[in-house]
Amino acid sequence: MTAASDPSLTGERVATPPPQVAPPPPHTPPAPHTPPAPPPHTAAPPSTPAAPPAQPLPSRQYASGEPPRHRVLRSVLIGLGVFFLVVAILVPLYVYPRVAVLPADPQQEQQLQATGAKILMPDANDPAGARVLENVDVTVTNYISKATDADGSGDDNVWDLATEISVPGHGMVNARVERISIDPRTAKLTNCCGDRLVADLDKPDGKPITHEGYIAWPFEVEKHSYPVWDINSLHAVTANYIGEAERDGIHTYMFKTEQPMQKVGTMDLPGGLFGSKEPNVTADAMYADTKVYYIEPASGNVIGVKDDITQQYVYNGTTLTAFEAKLESPSMRGDTLTQAKQAATMLPWMRGRVSIVLVLLGLAFFVAAFLIGRPRRAKHVAG
Repeated sequence: MTAASDPSLTGERVATPPPQVAPPPPHTPPAPHTPPAPPPHTAAPPSTPAAPPAQPLPSRQYASGEPPRHRVLRSVLIGLGVFFLVVAILVPLYVYPRVAVLPADPQQEQQLQATGAKILMPDANDPAGARVLENVDVTVTNYISKATDADGSGDDNVWDLATEISVPGHGMVNARVERISIDPRTAKLTNCCGDRLVADLDKPDGKPITHEGYIAWPFEVEKHSYPVWDINSLHAVTANYIGEAERDGIHTYMFKTEQPMQKVGTMDLPGGLFGSKEPNVTADAMYADTKVYYIEPASGNVIGVKDDITQQYVYNGTTLTAFEAKLESPSMRGDTLTQAKQAATMLPWMRGRVSIVLVLLGLAFFVAAFLIGRPRRAKHVAG
C-alpha cells in the first residue's frame, strides 16, 4: 500500500473539488403576526399618589407686628398700671384725711382706779361736815360724748367731758362736766363754742374757761413734747416724750407730765376741818401731779394712763389732804381693744405704706406691658 504523498512536501499541485453549497430552502410565506398573549390578570396593589411639591402658603402680616391677643393683654396691663398709680395717689391724699378725724360723738369711757387712796368726803354726821377716808379704793370715770345743746362752729366738734369720782360703799364723791370745742382733724382746742366747766349742780351754766394744748391727742404723734390740758390747774402742761412701751399688745409712745405742789386757787370750807371755830374759812387749794400717758402714735388713742395725784387744802398752817391716790387705767379689752388695734394697723398703711406697694405694682404692670408689646418683626401666621 503506498502512502498518500503530502503536497507540501512534493510541491505538486493537486486539484481540490469545489465546496459544496447547500441549496436555498424553499420559499415559505411569513406567518401572520399574532400579538403575544397578555399575562394572567392579577390585582395591582393600590398605589399612594405622590405628594405634591411644597408650595409657599399665603401669608398674613400684622400691621403692628404683634398678634391681636398681645395687643389686648398689653392694654389690660397698662390699664392696671394706671389704676394702681392713681389709687396710690388717692389713698394718702384723699382717703386718709377723711378717715383720720375725731368722731363727732365719741361715746367713750375711760376709768382710772386706785387702791389705798385717801379722799375727803362730805359727811353730814361729822361735826365738821366732812371727813377724810383713808386706805380706800377709788374709781375715776371719764365719759366723753357730743354736746347736744351746743352751737357748733363750722366743722369743729363740741364735746362734754363728764368726770365722776366714786368710792365703793360710799357712792359718788365728786363730779364735774367740762365743755370742749375741738378741731376734728388737728385735735387742737378751738374754744369756739362756749367752753366751760360745771362743777356745781346748782350752777348749770358753770364758768367759762379757755382751753390750751391738747385734750385728745392728735393723729401721727411724734417723739417730741406736747402741751396737754390739765383741768385741775386750768392750764396746759408739757408732756415730754420718755420712751416706747408695749401695752395691751399695742406699741405705744410714753409721755410724762410733772407738776410740783402749787397753789391753784382757793376753796371755802368748814372751819372745823382745820380746828377753827369759824363756820367757814377760805383755804388755799394746792395741787401736785405726775402723769404718764401711753399713746398709740398712728391714731393718738390713749391706751393707758398712770396718775399720781395729790390735792390739799391749807389754812392757817394746817394742811388737809383732799385727795391722794396712785391711779392707773385697767387693761383694755373687748371692742375697745379691737378698735385700737385696727386703727394702729390701718392708719399707717393708708398714710403711706399702701401707696408704696401700689406704686411698685403699677410699675410692674408697665414693665410687663412693655415686654409684651415691644416692636417685633412681622410674623407670618398660617391663614
